[in-house]
Formats: sequence, C-alpha cells, structure tokens
Amino acid sequence: APPAAAIPATLLTGLDPLTHESAVVEGEPRRVASLADGRRAVLTLDAPLQGHLEDELRRFDVPFGAVVALEPATGRVLAYVSHSSAHPGAGDLARDPTPPTASVFKVVTAAALVDAGIGRNRRVCYSGGARRIERSNLEDHDRDRQCATFGEAMGRSITAVFAKLADRHLDQPTLARYAEAFGFGHALPFDVPTRASPVEIPGERLERARTAAGFWHAHMSPLHGALIAATVANDGRMPRAAMVDRVEDAEGQVLARHEPEVFRAVIPRRTARTLTRMMQNTVRRGTARRAFFDNAGRAFLPGMEVAGKTGTLSSERPYRGYTWFVGFAPADAPTIAVASLGVNTPEWRIKASYLGREALRHYLRRSPGE
Repeated sequence: APPAAAIPATLLTGLDPLTHESAVVEGEPRRVASLADGRRAVLTLDAPLQGHLEDELRRFDVPFGAVVALEPATGRVLAYVSHSSAHPGAGDLARDPTPPTASVFKVVTAAALVDAGIGRNRRVCYSGGARRIERSNLEDHDRDRQCATFGEAMGRSITAVFAKLADRHLDQPTLARYAEAFGFGHALPFDVPTRASPVEIPGERLERARTAAGFWHAHMSPLHGALIAATVANDGRMPRAAMVDRVEDAEGQVLARHEPEVFRAVIPRRTARTLTRMMQNTVRRGTARRAFFDNAGRAFLPGMEVAGKTGTLSSERPYRGYTWFVGFAPADAPTIAVASLGVNTPEWRIKASYLGREALRHYLRRSPGE
C-alpha cells in the first residue's frame, strides 16, 4: 500500500506525466501541470535537465526512447521523458513495462549471488555464450581459455559467467524472491497508476540460467529501471517515486506536499556497496566506457566515478534493437539515478548509454541554478 505521506490520489486527478509547461515558481524555473477543478501540480522535475533530454531525443530522431532520472534518497523525479519518432502517439513509454530488461537483470542476479557468498573477485573461466547460452556453457571444459572475476563480468556483461554462477548457486525460488524484492511483478507506487513489470523465473535449469544472465523472461519500464538503480545507490532501499512536489488550489494555496518515503528495503547495505563497486567497472572499462570517455580517454564527467549497467537485446519481425543504461553518480555519494532506454529500428540512431551519460553530465556538471 502507498505510504501515508503520499499525496492523496484524489488531489492528483487529471495528472498526465507527459503534459506540463514551464513556469517560474518562487523565482525558479519549474514545470507545472494542470489538474481537475482548477488545481495545479508543481512538479519535482529539474527544468533544465528535462528540457535537455527532450531536445536530445528529438535531435537524434529516436524511434522509441525514454529517460527517467530521480534522487535516490527521496524518489523525487528529476526527468521524465518519453519520445517516439516512429509512432508519435505511442503514449507514455516511461511507464511501459513491455521492453525486455536484457542484461540489466544481471543487477538482480548479482545481488542474489553476493548474498549467497560470491565475492566480486571470484574467478570464473568460460568459452562462448556471448549471444546465447547453451547447456554446454554451464559446464567446465578444457576449452575454457577466457577467465574473468565476478566484478569484471558485471562491467563487461559476460553472460557465460553469470549463467555459470547462477546455475551453481541460485535455485528458482531464490532468484524469484530477489526479482520480487526488486519490484518485478508489482505495480510500483507512483503519482499515477503503473503496470507491473512481468517476470518469469523458469524451473528448468537452462532457461533459468539464461534468465539470470539477461536473456528474456523479464521486462521492465524505464521508471522501474530508475528505481532499481536508485535502490543500489540508496544502500539497498527502494524509494517511492514521485514527480509532484506539491498540489495547489486555484488560489495558490498548498493543499498537499510530497514527503520522501522508502517503499521497501530490498538488499543489505553491504550488498548494495558491493554492487556499486562492480557496476563502476561498466563505466571504467566495460560496456559503457565509450559513452563516458572520448577517443583520447578523457572523461565526460572528470573526477567523478559513475556506477552503471547496460543491456542490449533485439527482436525480429519487426526488428527492434533495445539498449538500456541504468546507473547513478557520484558513485560514492549518489545524487542522481537514471534509466535510459533506446529502441532502434534497422537504421540505428543512438544507444541508451549516451542518453544516460547526458542525463548525468547535464545534471552534475552544470553550475548551481543554471
């Protein structure tokens, strides 16, 4: 049930997260939305960040895309952007729970493995498994000439390592319990109704290993992805997301204000800290490095560590290339968590890691009040 401090749903009648306008409120640039009976909602959105991301999605003519950014400690939504050049009437993609999680699900699997006693320096040798996991990938062979630590496997998104570890250390009830704890299968609380992100944890050995490594069986919305990132950033506690700062009546009197609440405790603090260190490998030397460093090796966020996880998966007929980035920064004291989704047609535009980078860069590197 929503926490008692949540703004009553009756006051939010008429709220559309995609429909709002710029306004100056108490001398600050804000976004406001009209509600029923002459009320208005002053939103938590960071107006410059929201505008920048809207411009980026338009500029690259992204077929389908969404970005959600929020404060990990409070759940205050800083950006909520949905865009489709392929189908302008596609609706609210930020709340759409149908895209596959792809390798972002490795965050859930990694949390379960860490709690099962697997250290981030555990070394695993493997062969193949980059694009598909077969039963042979779950066994040890003489041909396993490539090796990586658990932490390196997170950064480089090595599916064979995750499949092997999950097969040997996680049973179906355990992985299902962690997926549920991270919000899968539940309509997460928000200022407007949400749909549950569906997940199926198969009982069959091979399919369960594939699921743990990020091959199908799990789906999520960008809003949910941002909450997963925020959970790790917030020492294992998932905040209740909110994009309404306060509701005012027609005369400007405040009827209700947002009060930050923890939705649920998901994982222990020590587990979240271990995941953070592992996720930093994604940006330092892993699958998101090209988005966060230029060709000369210069960081787009100099002097700042970023934790993240990417995901890539495609479907055919019609072709859809799904790319994800979920993450947060600064890694040691997070103030922003983000999930970005880019869905490309055969003519690719940009990857989600670029959008995630831009959200973090624009929010953290601009001058206060800019």
